[in-house]
Amino acid sequence: MGSATVDLGSGSGLKPEARRSNLRSFLHTVTPSLDAYIVAKPSDNLGSTGDSGRCFYLVDLWNYFYQGSACGVCTPIRLPSGEKIEQYFVPHLSAIQLYTNEDSALSKTPTGRADNKILFGNMFEENCSWYSAADNWNGQSAISKRSGEPCFQYFECEPPHDRMPLADKVYELYQDFPPLTSLNSLELSPSSWMSIFWYPIGHVPMTTHKDLTTCFLTYHSLSTFEDSTPPDSKAALTLAPFGLATHKTDGDVWTSKDSGDQELVTSLVGKADSWLKKLGIKHHDFSYFLNNNKDLIHYRSITKASTSAGTA
Repeated sequence: MGSATVDLGSGSGLKPEARRSNLRSFLHTVTPSLDAYIVAKPSDNLGSTGDSGRCFYLVDLWNYFYQGSACGVCTPIRLPSGEKIEQYFVPHLSAIQLYTNEDSALSKTPTGRADNKILFGNMFEENCSWYSAADNWNGQSAISKRSGEPCFQYFECEPPHDRMPLADKVYELYQDFPPLTSLNSLELSPSSWMSIFWYPIGHVPMTTHKDLTTCFLTYHSLSTFEDSTPPDSKAALTLAPFGLATHKTDGDVWTSKDSGDQELVTSLVGKADSWLKKLGIKHHDFSYFLNNNKDLIHYRSITKASTSAGTA
């Protein structure tokens, strides 16, 4: 798939309720915004060489999440009472699959921007360090793959309280697969994606509102190969969620009345489900969210379709 976007409710034509939407505030907060670099596109499946295109390097994406992994990501929320609070979530890597447009992308020695450093360690202590892909690279493909299979994939199955924050998990995975930092988004095919599990860790000021225990899964494309933005554009590359899943959202905090939130969640949940089915993937976290929230309106169409398929 190409660079997918979602309407976060920032348009001037939307109702005031939509612009105050907590859901859209969350989606905006968790959308990575990265510097764009101009590089030559890899050749397509027909062997023709493409023009230049905009890309980001995976190392920049992981470093983007470094501070949020340590401190939590803050999103502003307005409670039904009108009170404003700040909710904090820790990002965890839930799933990732990388497909390359060219196998040679895996055997290159990282140079230039691709040799940028990945940040790891405790940001509050002196052992915070940088590590280079080239420092641990022998020029060989880290894993072998057959045609049509991902060159790298990871699916998390541990309970949320046993999971590493995203930046720490990526650094661990990187030790066995250095291209996890050196690949850029033009070298990745449109089938490349990741899912982030957002676990709530607290809010300021403190309140006992039950709907503040909501967890989210967001789905993001990792490829800009089909991005049609002109190469000379100065705009940042944003990885807005193309899919979503929620857990413990049976309340009025995340789906504001008359804002279109319910329709938006239903649409994004459906897109996540369609994406996983297209790739033939069983995503553990998505299945858990679905099985434990099947009575919520935005899951009903999926569970109804699954039930119908099972009885056919």
